[in-house]
Amino acid sequence: MNYRHTPALVASLASLVGTMDAYAGANPNFTLPLHAKASQFELCDGYLPVDCLGVRPTVQLESGQPVAVFLLVANYTQLAALQTAFEVDPSWSYLFGLWFCPPTYGDFPPVPPFGPTAGNLSCRFFNCVTNGQLLPIGRMHFISGTGCVGQIESSFAMGTWAMDCQQELDQIFPNEPGQAARLGRVCVGPGGHDACEAATPVAPATWGRIKASYP
Repeated sequence: MNYRHTPALVASLASLVGTMDAYAGANPNFTLPLHAKASQFELCDGYLPVDCLGVRPTVQLESGQPVAVFLLVANYTQLAALQTAFEVDPSWSYLFGLWFCPPTYGDFPPVPPFGPTAGNLSCRFFNCVTNGQLLPIGRMHFISGTGCVGQIESSFAMGTWAMDCQQELDQIFPNEPGQAARLGRVCVGPGGHDACEAATPVAPATWGRIKASYP
């Protein structure tokens, strides 16, 4: 399903995040693991038995095979909306993406050529999720090439973030020390990272610099 960015939803999410303070929400340590599974098609529960505890995500795979790449959320308390972006090695052949594991009002799905704009994913859920369990957001299907599928900072409002039930925001700043470890990456060969561990949130002092980039 290749939806494109819906202006009404863009405006809705932008209005929600535009006045929020960083490091203010219920999810300061949230992470976004990726899990790769060799498969032509997967349902939302196809990532199981991965739980980021006893069973870790698969982050290394072979080239030239059909693969589903799941986006998961870990180390959260409340989750009402989410935004991230994907960077995909050009040798990977994108087939399709499915982004309705928690039912959403709409989504901005990542599509080729990916990157901070075309690779953006923004979604707001029908119901705020509060069980704290590893949560599948959706999956993309590819024929694997070389290199990696990873995440980068979104070019959309406030970058990469998670929103809690009170519409407060926590962000990931991948260029800050230690923050890239909160974003999963799967690779053909070495270089993958599952992002299961909770990470130290960005320091509040960083927000002065971030605010300066939003006139």
